[in-house]
Amino acid sequence: MDHLEQLNAAQDAINTERYADALAILEPLCAIKDPTAQSMLGTLYQLGLGVPVNGAKAISLLTAAAEKGNGVAAHNLGSIYVTGLPGVERDTERSRFYYRLARDLGAQFTQASFYE
Repeated sequence: MDHLEQLNAAQDAINTERYADALAILEPLCAIKDPTAQSMLGTLYQLGLGVPVNGAKAISLLTAAAEKGNGVAAHNLGSIYVTGLPGVERDTERSRFYYRLARDLGAQFTQASFYE
């Protein structure tokens, strides 16, 4: 299975709530620092899907992905800093920064998300 097929399989596993399968695919891809895999796995930790909610892991993975140009990761960081997570305090300035970064990376829905 090539790289794109692996990412598609991980997304399919998430969509069908087979989180253990998604983790088995995403963790090796994160080890090679794939930003899409980092974004997906960070979101699982953010939302507690198949893993316990873990703010530190979510922030670490999503930040790494956002730094590589992943707009979804930047958007999710904005969301985390708006609402907070266990171990992550709310931070309006960081939220604004990541929502703007997401917008600049092409995630057009993010500015409206901030103002909600």
